[in-house]
Amino acid sequence: MASGSVLRAFTHDCSTNLHGTCLPIVGGQCPAGSRYSYSHCGFMQYCCYPSSQVTTTTHPTQHPATTHSTHTGTGSSGGHCGISDVGKTAPKIVGGTLASHGEYPWQVSLMYTDQHLCGGTLIGDRWVATAAHCFDDAGTVSYWTVGVGLQDRRQMYSTNIYHVTNVFVHEHYLHSDNFNDIALMRLSKPVNLSNRYTRAACLPARNANYENQICTVSGWGATYFDKDGGAPSTNDLYSVDIQVISNSLCRYYLGDVIYSSNICAGATASGGKDTCQGDSGGPMICKNNGVWELAGIVSWGYGCGERYSPGVYTRVSDYLDWIQQKIQTHH
Repeated sequence: MASGSVLRAFTHDCSTNLHGTCLPIVGGQCPAGSRYSYSHCGFMQYCCYPSSQVTTTTHPTQHPATTHSTHTGTGSSGGHCGISDVGKTAPKIVGGTLASHGEYPWQVSLMYTDQHLCGGTLIGDRWVATAAHCFDDAGTVSYWTVGVGLQDRRQMYSTNIYHVTNVFVHEHYLHSDNFNDIALMRLSKPVNLSNRYTRAACLPARNANYENQICTVSGWGATYFDKDGGAPSTNDLYSVDIQVISNSLCRYYLGDVIYSSNICAGATASGGKDTCQGDSGGPMICKNNGVWELAGIVSWGYGCGERYSPGVYTRVSDYLDWIQQKIQTHH
């Protein structure tokens, strides 16, 4: 039988209102410009659906995107990634605003021996995207846990804590300049993504361009900069809106350490808004067609909220193949 006939034999409609088609993870090709989800289909399959099927909500906007979600519930989000049931609060992260519980349901806390070290983002029911540099000094994988569905980290229960089976640091990560500063964590069991407090963020399209867009970063990092690293993390989740700038402007401010695989945001004359110590690995999310996409992963910067000193993020759209390969290999 021809390979095309075999492929068609294994395709069927997704079990959701996405109007999509289930395709095999190995060999199935989702058309350019479509979205995809690792939910709503059977074992070793994913749902490929038109980007126009995504419902809009009331947060800030942007370009079409390829998404990756394992949202298994229906709820008020209709089973989509990148949707929060909680309205955005007014515009600590430096210069940030206290987040409402469930406002950023993809935000997670990465803890090493129960101490918050970094942020991360749920991109699937067993997968967290974060920064490679969070593991520079890390030891045994079993010492890592992930806190999900949190706002106040003091109100953490056993149901919020997930153990980690694998940490995948990018094979070509360079500590010296944070090149390829991305890592994935695989959780020991699936997160319930039908809960309003735990959702997956969407992944962007390969050609996603967020330049000049107002995006949002969130985290439990320090609300002020301490050059010796002594500023404590906050117990409450904070967020701040920042504007994405071009890489050429970012190089003007920071020099040639900016790669095409970076995305920069937050350079202003007044400063005062930025990620800081403890926010590393957390999400920079941008709104596109009514859903929030993981545009960047908090990587590095000079100080926190300094004038004309943008924050530097890992550009997630440059790593879609790497992410998919890890998920396919370690499903």
